[in-house]
Amino acid sequence: MDSPIIRFRIDPAIARDAYRMAAEIGMELPDVLRMYLTRSVRDGTFSLGLDAAASALQVAEPLATYEVRYWDPLQAALDAELALALLHRAIAERTTALDEGLALATPDVLRLARVREERDAIGQLLADFDPGSTADVQSVLTRFGPSVPPAPSGSDA
Repeated sequence: MDSPIIRFRIDPAIARDAYRMAAEIGMELPDVLRMYLTRSVRDGTFSLGLDAAASALQVAEPLATYEVRYWDPLQAALDAELALALLHRAIAERTTALDEGLALATPDVLRLARVREERDAIGQLLADFDPGSTADVQSVLTRFGPSVPPAPSGSDA
């Protein structure tokens, strides 16, 4: 197969980090770049922006289509990790809203008080959160997670 050689210049720090990142996943950087270009040509777009990433996530195959027997042992731990991440994100969002609200020329004091109360309540929820409790995890996932239908249970074996 007669393959063209593509060369380009890149900042040395970016190259060093890219080689390191590729090595961390057990790959060579040229292989990563080939995969990226192949996927881009197949999809017909260079998806570099956040909108493209969100779109790719929506199109991606749902977890339920994979063999359940491989995911069942990990599902509780994955759900607990997700719940913790959602709590931290909710706190960060409220903190950002507070910072932005306080930066206004005339802050809406009532709104800021409500946001602060929400953030404090979520912080207390995080402090009391038991990742080993299915009820705690499900409560957080229901309250702060996206609205997606539950994955079907069962085994493909």
